[in-house]
Amino acid sequence: MSGLEIIALIPAIVSAFGTISVEYRDWRKRRDDRRNKSKNVALQKLLAGNGETVQNEYDEDLRLLGPVFQRGDSTGRESLMHHLIILQSTVISLMRDRHNDMSYLSHPNHDAINNTTKSTRNGIVNTLSDQYQRLAQARPIARLPAPATSSAENCFNDLSCATFNTIHNTYKCDDCGWGETYSKTTEYVKTKDGQLLDIETALALFHHREPYRKEKNVFRCYLCEETINLPTGMKGWWSVSLESGSERYVLLKELEKHVRRNHYFEELA
Repeated sequence: MSGLEIIALIPAIVSAFGTISVEYRDWRKRRDDRRNKSKNVALQKLLAGNGETVQNEYDEDLRLLGPVFQRGDSTGRESLMHHLIILQSTVISLMRDRHNDMSYLSHPNHDAINNTTKSTRNGIVNTLSDQYQRLAQARPIARLPAPATSSAENCFNDLSCATFNTIHNTYKCDDCGWGETYSKTTEYVKTKDGQLLDIETALALFHHREPYRKEKNVFRCYLCEETINLPTGMKGWWSVSLESGSERYVLLKELEKHVRRNHYFEELA
């Protein structure tokens, strides 16, 4: 199997994640109090989403790089094979324990299943991301001209950052008054060549100046001279339908998509 390309390894990995989720679900169903125990429900949600997370990363990298990403490189293939073997071992363990003592309310290997699948999922996503970066940097790069030093809408000033509620950071531009709050887990924006732009730098580059202040949830790309808005239909009902502040996260995702599709690290850093 060492000769398998990425295009063959990803379905095997997603299938293994799916089997783990199904096997654990079957174990939960053997007792009603297992089914409803919050600890078990949380693990089931984690297991059910692992395959989708991996598939989404692969699909996005493939969309940007094309067939070369399907083949991958030896480093990426070897790493994915390693992770697949770990997942297959987890499947075997779950199948072996399928009919264990009915007295267990939580699976006897609960922590191992949780930690192993989570770390393996993160390892696979990192492997795909690292492979994307290697392959993207090996390709000829057609860069846009360097940006002007000033813009009517972007001010390029450094932002101040203050912790809010222990789990959020509030970023503020003292020059134009722009400010927004994001979770501390919002760490970076990925560029077209797979490198990482920290979130504070990205916000400093793309936040708007005075003319757009009345439309606070707007970013502007100073390279493309395009305004980055919420997706069509999101304004108005979005903030009502979801928790307060959701607009800012949707908009940030739109900024991340724009940067990854259009701009290289050297243009921005």
